[in-house]
Amino acid sequence: MTNPAQGGLGARSISAFLWGGGGAFLRLFMQMASQIVLARLLGPEQYGLFAMSVLVMSFSAFFSDIGMAYGLIQRKTLDDTHVRFVFGWQIVLGVAVAGLLALFAGPLAEFFREPRLQAVILALAPLAFLQAISAVSLNLLKRELDFKALQIAQTIAYFLGYVCLGIPLALAGAGVWSLVAAWAAQSLVSLILIYHAARHPLAPLFRHSDALSMGHFGGTVLLTNLTNWLIGNVDRTVVARTLDSVSLGLYANAYNLVNAPSTTMLGFMQPVLYSACARVQDDPQRIRKAYLMLMAGIALAVMPVFFAMSAVADTLVLALYGQHWAQAAEVLQPIALAMPIALLWGITTPVLWNTGRTTLEFKMQLPIAGLWLIGAWIAAQVSLAALAWTVLGLFVLRTLLFTQIAIRQIALGWVDCARALRGGVTLAACVALAAWGTDHALANLLPSNPARLAAIIVACALTLTLALRLLPRLLTADLAALLRPGLARLPRPAARVAGWLLAPQLGAEHGR
Repeated sequence: MTNPAQGGLGARSISAFLWGGGGAFLRLFMQMASQIVLARLLGPEQYGLFAMSVLVMSFSAFFSDIGMAYGLIQRKTLDDTHVRFVFGWQIVLGVAVAGLLALFAGPLAEFFREPRLQAVILALAPLAFLQAISAVSLNLLKRELDFKALQIAQTIAYFLGYVCLGIPLALAGAGVWSLVAAWAAQSLVSLILIYHAARHPLAPLFRHSDALSMGHFGGTVLLTNLTNWLIGNVDRTVVARTLDSVSLGLYANAYNLVNAPSTTMLGFMQPVLYSACARVQDDPQRIRKAYLMLMAGIALAVMPVFFAMSAVADTLVLALYGQHWAQAAEVLQPIALAMPIALLWGITTPVLWNTGRTTLEFKMQLPIAGLWLIGAWIAAQVSLAALAWTVLGLFVLRTLLFTQIAIRQIALGWVDCARALRGGVTLAACVALAAWGTDHALANLLPSNPARLAAIIVACALTLTLALRLLPRLLTADLAALLRPGLARLPRPAARVAGWLLAPQLGAEHGR
């Protein structure tokens, strides 16, 4: 294996972004729809029990892949010995973590004061091994910017796991085990499809001349990811430890409703930016350009959605989940606002790692993680709503800090960031105001929450269309230049619609 040619990197990055984004949104739609159905069928208690197991498995996943597999993306040159070495240690780690999960299932259930959790962890423990051995093929696809194959595999796996297996089991009364079976099936199918798309030697290798550098990089990734996990999950851990499965179910479901799309988007944006920047590490101008375009893209595509969700949190929760989930709305309102901010933080990581500051993120995250733990613990003693608003404040603090560090590394200023964000913030304000106004205007005319939510969606879509057609220069010049060739890669009907919608921003020729 060799380093991919740098020629045509921009076109390949556009293709990767479009496939990553398109596939991610298709899977996201399916994920949200299936999770809404499952939440309605299972209720907060069963959902909360599964959320406890997710906390355990997501933490253990970092030890199943300590970061060496992720390092395959960064290497300028790569051969089969590197792949075999990483795969060999992924096998070792997968077996070790699965065994430790089985061994500590009982103590973990005691920690969360939930005896039923032990059996769930024992059932999920083998997934640590599946996740470990799939990491090599997964990161090889990301290295090659082959997000088409990756998204197809992940979408099929999720459909078979949750739609074809999870929902029927929930309807049959399987409770939390419907979610366990769905996750297991998804992991197995994903492993098979991803390996089929990115085959690699299966003979393990446990010694390599580059072992020290690969291990050092992997250790940095591990420590950084662990602190990120603590920051991202400490609130739910505190709820699980201090309250009960019902409270965790309410909090986790509201959090997941907005975090799932956020994580999905970050999952394809980070590798695209990281892989592209890795190939232009000696060209700060191109890194600056890529960073600002992604920042502008997040503001335009993400902020309007999450701001609108926050503005109509009560109606949204009642329409999607029903009355027994009503308390989740007080969590959803601030957490929805936090998601675009979290995405802006997420794109600082590739910049720092490709400008020689691979350890800085970890060092800066440690005090933030401590602050996060203290703040979450204190706020949880007050209410779930207080915890959610505290988490929003902590997201803002972390994003401001890391954005300052990242833009200093690539010689940008806050004025540059403000220009990149200006269009998205304007669009978000218009859409959120339309959502809030429609919700309140129709509160008495449309007492049915699903009907009112449908009216809100129509109002937001019309507002978005009018804003894009009437307000000039919402897109930055660089983002517009990137999207012009990107439209040509879309299917013809989609290209026509997108071209008409964005014509005032891109140029009249796209509206024809």
